Amino acid sequence: MASIFQNHAACREPISEASPAGREISSVAQAEWKEFSSKQGNFSVLMPGEPQEQIDDKEFPVVGKGQVHLFSFSNDSGFYLVGYLDIPGLAGQTQAFCDGFGKGFLHSIGEGTAKGARGSVVKDTDITIGNSPGKEILIQVPTGLATARAYFIKRRGYQLIAVPSGTDGASNVKKFLDSFKLTVQ
Repeated sequence: MASIFQNHAACREPISEASPAGREISSVAQAEWKEFSSKQGNFSVLMPGEPQEQIDDKEFPVVGKGQVHLFSFSNDSGFYLVGYLDIPGLAGQTQAFCDGFGKGFLHSIGEGTAKGARGSVVKDTDITIGNSPGKEILIQVPTGLATARAYFIKRRGYQLIAVPSGTDGASNVKKFLDSFKLTVQ
């Protein structure tokens, strides 16, 4: 997932600061956040606009081909990305193998995301969503401080990334990250 993150300019080029008039627009835009859901990805999250989807295939040892689905949106309030990783080959593996795969996914996602964004990990914290393991990672990127969360839930990896901009940046990051939920369990 992190390799695709590097293609997003929002992590490398500053998003222009809102002018006083722009702040009013940003506040209006904040009220217009809407739920985005992916039926195939089994999740929903609040986004400040309609995200663009990008799909990439990735090869994994032992389990074979996987598919990364990323949904990203960028505006004057920041950059927002949510994605999931499907690996059909995990279905034929034992639960112990999948648990180990998930630990590896969570262990490597911070450094991979930081590298893709030409940044560095500042902090890495274990978190959970329900009974599933996760990570929250703070990453220093050229445009500021990005916050990423990653989860491994029922043989599927999820990642969210937010890079704030403007006066409502911190509250927008929290709104985005805290709104993530599974729609099918």
